Amino acid sequence: MVALCWGANLGAVYPFVEVVLRSKTLHEWSDEQIQQYETRIENLSTDMAKICASIDEQPASNRELLVKELRAKQADIDANGREVARAQWLRPWIDRYAPNDPFKTLVVIICLLLTATFLRGVFLIGNMMLVARVGQRTILDLQNDVFRNVLSMELSELDVKGTGDLISRIRGETNMIGTAITNLLGKTLREPLKMLVCLGGAALINWRLLLFSLLVCPVAIYLMLVLARSTKRANRRAMEESAKLLNRLYQALTYSRVVKAFTMENHERSRFQVVAKDVYGRAMKISLYGALARVNNELLGVSIIGLAVLAGGYLVINGAVMLFGIRLADTPMSMGEVITFFAFLCGVADPLRKMSDVYGSLQAGMVSAERVFPLIDQVPTIKNPTHPIDLKNEPLTLCVHDVWFGYEPNRPILKGVSFEVPAGTSLAIIGPNGCGKSTLINLLPRFFDPSSGKITLNGHDLRQLNFKQLRRRTSYVTQLTMLFADTVENNIRYGSPSASQLEVVNAARRAHADQFIRELPEGYESEIGEHGGKLSGGQRQRISLARAILKDPKIILLDEATSQIDPQSEILIHETLKEFIKGRTTIMITHRLSTLELVDRILVMDEGKVVDCGTHAELMQRCEVYRRLRDSELKEVA
Repeated sequence: MVALCWGANLGAVYPFVEVVLRSKTLHEWSDEQIQQYETRIENLSTDMAKICASIDEQPASNRELLVKELRAKQADIDANGREVARAQWLRPWIDRYAPNDPFKTLVVIICLLLTATFLRGVFLIGNMMLVARVGQRTILDLQNDVFRNVLSMELSELDVKGTGDLISRIRGETNMIGTAITNLLGKTLREPLKMLVCLGGAALINWRLLLFSLLVCPVAIYLMLVLARSTKRANRRAMEESAKLLNRLYQALTYSRVVKAFTMENHERSRFQVVAKDVYGRAMKISLYGALARVNNELLGVSIIGLAVLAGGYLVINGAVMLFGIRLADTPMSMGEVITFFAFLCGVADPLRKMSDVYGSLQAGMVSAERVFPLIDQVPTIKNPTHPIDLKNEPLTLCVHDVWFGYEPNRPILKGVSFEVPAGTSLAIIGPNGCGKSTLINLLPRFFDPSSGKITLNGHDLRQLNFKQLRRRTSYVTQLTMLFADTVENNIRYGSPSASQLEVVNAARRAHADQFIRELPEGYESEIGEHGGKLSGGQRQRISLARAILKDPKIILLDEATSQIDPQSEILIHETLKEFIKGRTTIMITHRLSTLELVDRILVMDEGKVVDCGTHAELMQRCEVYRRLRDSELKEVA
C-alpha cells in the first residue's frame, strides 16, 4: 500500500498537466482525447485506402514495402482504437464524479493527493512498527540463544575465543543482524516495491521507451555485485578487529591494578592504539565501498532518466513513434504523458538512493550471521546422556580410575591418575606447581572430561550422570575468588536462590564473615563492586566460603580456599571446616600445614602422576616428595 500510494502521488502529474494547466475539465479532456484518437484512425484509414488503391499499379519491388507500411498503419489504428475504448470506458465515471470546473478539478486532485499521502503515512507507520518488532524480537531471541550456548560452552572454548570476541558476537553482531532484518523487511522490501510501482506506471505509459531507458542497468548491476563482495570481506575483517579491540579493552581494564603496578600504561595504550587504528582503517574502507555503491546507484538513476529524456524528447518534438528504426511508441506521445513518464522515472531514483544507504548494513548483517550462527549451532561436547542415572541423596564415594587428560592433544597433564575418596572422608592433594592438581579438580564437576579413564560416584561414571544434578551436589571454592557486582547477600545466595535471609546470615557466621559484613555501609545489602573490588582479599574469600556452606553440598572442592585469609580468621574457619566437612566427601588442594590437619589422607602428585597417598605419618616415613614439600612449607612459615 505504501508503494501504491507513492505511485498514485506521482501519477497525479498527468491530470495536472493535461487538464488543469490547460484550463480544461475532465469532461472536455475526455471528449478531446476521444476525438483526437478517432481523427487519427480516420486519417490512417484514408491513407490505407490510398495505398490499397495504388498497390496493384506499383512494381513488384515496391509492393513488399507498401505491405509493410499497411501493416504498420493497421498497428497504429489498433493502438488508437484501444485508446478510444479506454477513454470511452472512463467517460461514465468522469460524468458521474468529476467536477465541471478546472479549479474544482485542481481541488479534487490536491485532495486526492493529500489523501494518498495520509494513507501512505498510516501504512508506513504500520510497516515500520511491525518491521521494528520483528527486528528487535530477532535480536532478543538471538542474544538469548547465543548466551545460552555460550554458558554451555566448554571452558577451553571460552579461553580460546576470548571474552571480548564473545561479547562482540552476543551484543554487537546480533544487533547488526537485527538492523539488517529491519532494513530487509523495511527499506529493502518497501523501496523496491516503490520502484516496481513507478516502473509499472512508466510501462503503462510507454513500455518500449522504458525498456530503452533501462539499457544501462546491466553495467550498474555488475558493479554492484563487485562492490557487494568487497564490502562483505571488509565487514568480516572489521568485525574480527573489533573483537580484538574488545579483548584488549577487557584485559586492560580487568587487570588495571597490574597495569598500574608495573607502570605499563603507555604499553597498553600503544597496543590499544594499534588495534584501534586497524578498526579505523577497516571502517574507512567500508565507508568507501558504501559511498561507491551510492554513487553507482545515483548514476544508474540519472542514466535511466537521461536516456528517457533524450528518446522521449525526440519522439515529442518530431511527433514520431520510431527511433533508429526501432518502434518506441504505439501513438505519438503527448506532453502530459512524457512529463508523467519522467515523473515515474524520477520516482525510481529516490528508492535507489535509499537502497544504497542500507547496502552496507545488509552486508554487515550477512557477515554477522556467519559469526553468530555457528555459536548457536555449536553442540557442546560436555552434555548429558540420553538416559542419565539419578543420584540418590546419600553420601558419595568418589573414585578416579587411570585418568589421562590434556588441554592440547599429545601434551597430557594428568598421566594415569587413580585414587579413591570413600563417602564422608576427606583428601588433600599436594604437589609442586604445574603437577596437575587444579586440572584434576576441574574434572570432578565435569568442566572437562578425561581423555581416557573414568571418574565415578558410587560406581557410576560421571558421564552417565546429569551434570547439573552433579554440580548441584558440589561446592567449589577456588583461590581466585569469583564474586559478582551485586550485593553481599546475593553473592552468598548465588547457587541457593531459595535460601532465606536467616540461612544466608548463618552461612556467613560459619564462614566468620558476618562481623565485617555488618560493618559495611548497608550491611548485607552493600554493593561489593566488580569482582568484589570493594572488599579485601580475605573478605572475598570468606564470602566465597559462605556461599559454599549455604549450598549444603555432598561434595566439597577447595582449591587453596584459605590462601588469602589472615591467620586469626584461618583458625576460626578451620574450626568451621572441621565441622562442615564431616559426612561430606571433601577434596582440597593446599600446602598449609594447618589445613592438612583437617583431612583423613593426603595425596602427593608430581609431573601429572600420583606419587603416594596416606596419612601424614605414613608419608613422612616413605615419600621423599612429601618430605621435600613439607620442608619448603616450614621454611616459608619460619
